[in-house]
Amino acid sequence: MIERARLDKLSRAAAWVPQPGPQLQAFLCEADQLLYGGAAGGGKTTLGIGLALTRHRRTLFVRREATQLQPVIDEIAGLLRGRAGYNGQERIWRLPQGRQIQFGGVPNADDEKKFQGNPRDLLVCDEAANLLESQVRFLLGWLRTTDRHQRVRVILCSNPPTSAEGEWLIRWFAPWLDPVFPAPAKPGELRWVAMVDGAERWVNGPGSFTHNG
Repeated sequence: MIERARLDKLSRAAAWVPQPGPQLQAFLCEADQLLYGGAAGGGKTTLGIGLALTRHRRTLFVRREATQLQPVIDEIAGLLRGRAGYNGQERIWRLPQGRQIQFGGVPNADDEKKFQGNPRDLLVCDEAANLLESQVRFLLGWLRTTDRHQRVRVILCSNPPTSAEGEWLIRWFAPWLDPVFPAPAKPGELRWVAMVDGAERWVNGPGSFTHNG
């Protein structure tokens, strides 16, 4: 009943609404970094589109190959019933109320640096397991906003990796993906990470903690 009430409220406020169930839970999730997986057709990419259209001001939608983003652009055009505001040469969609969605590919190491100096409040890494960890970390460095009312987050849309290239994703989300992780997490459960001596460490919550070396 609570989920249905929240969905009804969203339906009155926006043209696009998430599907009830996992997609709605992901849409409402408070995590700064969210991995959203599932089978093909499960709404992973659509979640990123919906957030860009309804909750964020400046979005970067990235995949390994820029040509793979054409279906994303086509889906947005279908939702908006046209391509008004889209510049195909720049791969930027400028929308009413100052919203902007940029699309880009990073086929090679260091290609992510072409997005340097371009702050954004939403980063959508589509098929994230195909990206390099170094690329994602660099792009995270430009995730920011000057609007104190604007939420900032990253959505990693992906299935678990099938090659060594994407194994970083298992490490980043070990409580959910690593079968031997000592304290497994449930879907949608919030967990916290702190940087300690240059390495990431899982901690018990968002407050202070004790580091024993």
